[in-house]
Amino acid sequence: MSPTARQPASSRKPGRTGPGSRGYGCANGTPVQRRELRYGSWEFRAASDLARRLPNSAPASALIGSVARQPALLRILAAVWRLPVTDLRVRQADADAWWFGHHWFGPRRRLAWAILDLCAAEEHYLVGRPRQALRTNLHRARALGVTSSRVTYETWFEAVNAVLEARGNKPGPEQDRPGPGQQVAYYVARDAHGAALAFAGAALFGQFAVLFALVSRPDQQPDASWARYQLHTFIALDLGCSGVEHLVAGSALREPPGTQYFQHLLGYRAGNLRVNVIQSGAA
Repeated sequence: MSPTARQPASSRKPGRTGPGSRGYGCANGTPVQRRELRYGSWEFRAASDLARRLPNSAPASALIGSVARQPALLRILAAVWRLPVTDLRVRQADADAWWFGHHWFGPRRRLAWAILDLCAAEEHYLVGRPRQALRTNLHRARALGVTSSRVTYETWFEAVNAVLEARGNKPGPEQDRPGPGQQVAYYVARDAHGAALAFAGAALFGQFAVLFALVSRPDQQPDASWARYQLHTFIALDLGCSGVEHLVAGSALREPPGTQYFQHLLGYRAGNLRVNVIQSGAA
């Protein structure tokens, strides 16, 4: 289960893109994703249905039982296994510092996770037909006077309080001040009058980052909706400029359709993760 705080982005489902379309992450150097598991495809939806039915740590018997009842799932499982593999490295101490470290950074390959390949140049990230909807939403945000920025923890926590209060919630342990060994980037989107519309947080691990929160107000529409797109785009470019190569947002298959559509527009791809945990003192 992703550590990211979630909310539905839309009731619409991702549309189909042309065969062989890159349409994910940076325009330059991004591998072409196999047709079967692109966001919105029949195979992707079938894999999502299976993933949502299984518990987070499903025993092999549960998976075998599902396949026995629906042999067509063998094709889906094969497509998931064949997804491009992204290799990540993380120090054991850094993994241990986070509440999601045990689940995310274990020895097993993580299958079909939401991965955004980052780049530093806005013109590269937003280029091409697959980004048309994102460019439109960013234009709407700018027209409303929405702005996004990287902020200190104190400024971020003020925005967290305002946004969660509008949602009828209160900050929890996941919004606490960063602890020992935790490297975090905090972000806030505001309206033309300076009021917080959305907040986000990313845990930093050098080569990659984990998006652990992206939440907007439910009572300031459509401003807050467009603000989410602008805020995430700002995060992607800010981290890319800092040398981060990948932004990871948890399982692509277990998310609700609205969040999958949101990820699709932002350029995420479903990919497999192979995490190399480096023990303390190792070179």
